[in-house]
Amino acid sequence: MKVRYSDDIAVIGSGRFGQAVVDQLLKLGKTLTLIDKDEENLKSYKDDIENLIIGDAADVKLLKANRVDKIGTIVVVVPENIEIVAALLEIQAKNIIARATSSRHARVLRQIGVEIIVNPEFEAGKRAALIAANKSFLQYSENLQEIGDDFVIGTTVVKNKSLDSKFVKDIDFNKKGVTLVLIKSKGKSIRPTGSSKIHENDVLTLIGEISDVNAAFEW
Repeated sequence: MKVRYSDDIAVIGSGRFGQAVVDQLLKLGKTLTLIDKDEENLKSYKDDIENLIIGDAADVKLLKANRVDKIGTIVVVVPENIEIVAALLEIQAKNIIARATSSRHARVLRQIGVEIIVNPEFEAGKRAALIAANKSFLQYSENLQEIGDDFVIGTTVVKNKSLDSKFVKDIDFNKKGVTLVLIKSKGKSIRPTGSSKIHENDVLTLIGEISDVNAAFEW
């Protein structure tokens, strides 16, 4: 199943994780439907989201009455969600993204037909381990992200005076096992080329394996 990105997205659940998802989608300018059993959870969004639905998302009648099957993408963020997902599958909802709370939960979701599964607790655990493993990550943890297969993307500030005014081609990031994808200098971001210069206090965005990015952060 290919995700058919659309401006209409439904989020089921508005707990802490759900709020984080909703807030980010609102920042991206997406048109949202928010469903929650607890009216109190929806009140904070009454000025931002037009379509707020109070009710049990496992109720097929509720989903059909609100045309949830016509919505482009459904994000199920409540942890106890098997019945909700089953109801969504019954109405042939198009693209379901479901939260899993464990590997076993993820397997069950996969078995019943969900192809896109997120596990925020697991991802947060991996991130915490990466931050704890390297003192540089403690400083730049807000800009650190694990991107799979032991690769990370992270940012670091150039403090090594020997790198000041050097061309990217003269540093040869590839030999160090990292790829330089962005330079932010004096508030302006550029995509680097070999002829780009690096200056002290520039912010570099690097991609590479964990150990190589660790080493690069210690330059």
